[in-house]
Parts: sequence; structure tokens; C-alpha cells
Amino acid sequence: MKKTLLIAVLIILGMGKSNAQDGELALGLKSAFPISDFSRYSSLGIGAELMYLNSVSDQFSIGGSLGYTTYIIDDLKILGQTIEGENISFLPINFKAMYLLQGSKFALGADLGYAVGVNDGNEGGLLYEPKLIFNNNTLLLSVGYQGITNNGDKINSVQVGAAFKF
Repeated sequence: MKKTLLIAVLIILGMGKSNAQDGELALGLKSAFPISDFSRYSSLGIGAELMYLNSVSDQFSIGGSLGYTTYIIDDLKILGQTIEGENISFLPINFKAMYLLQGSKFALGADLGYAVGVNDGNEGGLLYEPKLIFNNNTLLLSVGYQGITNNGDKINSVQVGAAFKF
């Protein structure tokens, strides 16, 4: 599954490269605020993402992205002893879609892909992220809900990001 998804993202990025006048490359940073059960173990995640979006029409773009995200795991205190938490890191590989709302600088976006686990014992999982995006000539600002799921284990977070186009 990982290899298939990686090949699909590379093909999408390659298609965009062949029609570069309609596409945009962007580099972004984001913060992740864990919610639900995972918030008991982590209160913050940070990440970076390189993305490419290719315009299909005036309002619709598709593309792909590659990123790195780390969730900072809180230390646990049990019976007076502190157990240091080990951060959980992922390499997200995503297909991206963005629909620009007519007459507006706002867009609806969706990412779907696989978050490759970087740590030992971290298998990664399916990644999905619906989001709201503010899109202007040089900047993409976004807020979204991201889920990573694998065999019933879930990491859910609210993501806030900024990406600079170049």
C-alpha cells in the first residue's frame, strides 16, 4: 500500500511538472492540536509540508504533498516516577484537492494519503484531512481536522497551517 501510494503521488507531481504554468509549489508549516483520546498523551504536534497544486479549472486544483509531522508526547507521572514520553513522527504522503469558492479567496480542501510511521513500532496509517483554506497570491492559510487511523488506533487533531507559494 505504501509503495502504491508513493508511486501515485509521484505521478501526480510529475503530471503537474509537465504543465507547470498552471501549477503552484508551496512550502508550509503547521501546528497540530490533538483531540479525543490522543490528547491524553500529547498536547502539540508540529510539521512541515512541501506541496504542488495543479489547476484543473478556475476553481478546482489537485496535487500532492510530502511532509514531516512530530507529535510531542507528554511525560507520564506514575507513583512519583516520571516516565519520559517518546515523540511520534510521521512522513505524510498525500493526494490534495482544493475547490475555490466562487467570488471568494476561501477554498474547501481535502487531503487523503498515508502517514508513514518514522519511529520504531510506528506502523503509520491512513490519513485524511478536510479543511478550510484562505488562498491569496502568496499565501495559503488553513484550518482542518486530521485523522490518522490504523487497525482501530486513531490520532486525531485540529491542524492550523500556513504555506508560502513560490
